[in-house]
Amino acid sequence: MTTGISEEHRALSSGWVDFGDGIHATRSAKIIQQALHIIKQQHIFCVVVAKGYESGKVVMLEYDSERVVLDMPVDWPPGMTPQPLRILFKDKGQLWNQFSVKLLEVTADTLITTVPFKYVQLQRRANYRVDVPRGSEVAFRHRDDLKHNYIPRNISATGILICLEERRVEGLQAGDLLGEITMTFPCEGGQRVRLRVKEARVVRVCENERREPCFGLQFLLRPQEEKEVMQYVRLRERELLRKGMAEEL
Repeated sequence: MTTGISEEHRALSSGWVDFGDGIHATRSAKIIQQALHIIKQQHIFCVVVAKGYESGKVVMLEYDSERVVLDMPVDWPPGMTPQPLRILFKDKGQLWNQFSVKLLEVTADTLITTVPFKYVQLQRRANYRVDVPRGSEVAFRHRDDLKHNYIPRNISATGILICLEERRVEGLQAGDLLGEITMTFPCEGGQRVRLRVKEARVVRVCENERREPCFGLQFLLRPQEEKEVMQYVRLRERELLRKGMAEEL
């Protein structure tokens, strides 16, 4: 029996491992080479992320079993030393994918990195949800009353989970119709995103780990509302990828 290698590492080396919440990862060289081939063949744009830096769209120029060569970002910081990087790209389903690499060399017009040693892929189910940032807010009308005692916890393209921290306030019931839903989410750089949905229905009642009453809302979306909610979900996915990168550095 091989020692010094964890079961998780062996599983990652042989194929995809499901980490829950729609996130899959692998260290399989074969799968990574297949992904690199698709990016190169289909001319998929990439984004290079370092701690405190994110590039615009760049092109993968070439790759082999030892290195990846990327077009030089126009705003690449001077004096960047060899360090861990992330290469982000969207697949044909418009979901974010991430390679973990290490910067090897900077030339006049290229970045040269190691071959990815880890590949993370977001596999969204129809109701795939992302956690919302701390400080998010939600307000809505319920039976002609304006409610703002609820805290949003996660969101998907079709709904949101909200929890009631103030137990003295009467909760919601499954089947309740809510109106004029306004959701506000802090974003990186001190900005805030505000989404408005005209109607939603309570489809689930449960408790979280703190035994707070929580309520799953299904959005009854109009086309423009659906577009804006999806844009935020994708923005939040990207923020979480960057956060995970920063925690590893």
